[in-house]
Amino acid sequence: MFTRRDAIKAGLACTALGSHLPAAFAAGSFQMKAYLADLDEILRIDSKTGYAEGVNRVGQVFRKRFESIGWTVTEYPCGKNGNGIVASNRKDQGKFDIILCGHLDTVQPVGNAKRYPLTIQGNFAHGAGVADDKGSLTALWWIVRDLPKALTDKLRICVMLAPGEEVGDNDHNKMIYDIGRRAKYALVYEPGRPNGAFVKVRKGCTWMALDFKGVAAHAGNNPQDGRNAIDAMARAITKVTALARDYKGLTTNTGTVKGGTAPNTVAADARVVFDMRFLRNEDRDSVLSRVRSMCEKGFADGVRTSLSLPSDLSAMPEIDSSRRLMAVVEKAASDLRQPKPEWLVVGGASDGNALAQSGVGVVDAMGVCGGNLHNPEKEFLDLRTVEPRISLGKRVLEVFAASL
Repeated sequence: MFTRRDAIKAGLACTALGSHLPAAFAAGSFQMKAYLADLDEILRIDSKTGYAEGVNRVGQVFRKRFESIGWTVTEYPCGKNGNGIVASNRKDQGKFDIILCGHLDTVQPVGNAKRYPLTIQGNFAHGAGVADDKGSLTALWWIVRDLPKALTDKLRICVMLAPGEEVGDNDHNKMIYDIGRRAKYALVYEPGRPNGAFVKVRKGCTWMALDFKGVAAHAGNNPQDGRNAIDAMARAITKVTALARDYKGLTTNTGTVKGGTAPNTVAADARVVFDMRFLRNEDRDSVLSRVRSMCEKGFADGVRTSLSLPSDLSAMPEIDSSRRLMAVVEKAASDLRQPKPEWLVVGGASDGNALAQSGVGVVDAMGVCGGNLHNPEKEFLDLRTVEPRISLGKRVLEVFAASL
């Protein structure tokens, strides 16, 4: 077993590392040792969503890398999430032919970078955030770092590294919408599925927050004077979750609840946040309209209810421009004699949803294949797919440029 401690002692990029890698990775033009060195550099950095210091440190690593090849780099402030990175092979970043998108943040708590370092076991790399999304971030860099001049002269490429994908709040999404409006096509470098599949459709994700304002009172002396916000919230939960039965493919999860101050006090305040997933944006809009009507009517006498949307991501649909991009990916795979891509419809959201909301045609899960995402002890990156996915990314750009 090759551990990160071994890597640091040996200097992960040095020749001695070759003896620790499977034979399949020790030869050929692709330099697995150098890829792992680049991966290890960012794996050492905690970059949990909202930990701006760590997210910005990862961003600075990539800023330096892109600037080293002469690309124009700008930072995009995204509130508490930190700064996103927008890199382009052109000085003018007002318009792009294609966006390559990854994210700087992970779900891993601060401290997990040290607790779960890069470890290689056979064909798999392990570590906190190794698959989601640091393995694919590293692959993105390897795709663009040595593109031929003939390609970069023809193609206006944007690499967008977003800082808050794992939460997808409004500050983060504003960046995606702004950059997304500058292009018609995007490849999203979320990890490829463990079986090698890609993603063509993602459900939308909207967080519905219901806040209840009642009247406090003593539960023993004068409960009749109170108006219990928690009781209203309980009624709302059953009514809102029941709406999902009316829409195919739509689900509503009661995610968080809070309310009250003490058992002997009628609760004056309460809050519930629902996670709604949907295939059709029209279904999302219908549910929101019905929930707003419920809130206006109220769920209990004397308790006011308000609705807000902490996060609102439309579905990532299959549209004409995304089908064109899928055809490009299939052609590139065929040229490289790779398996014909399998296209999935999935429930999880990504930055592809926000890009689609900007009218962009999106193909997702272009990154290195991995699995057990978000589990620091089991998350893995399939090293056998690193070189093929990098080669595919390069070939996709070539085929895409030829189609313009």
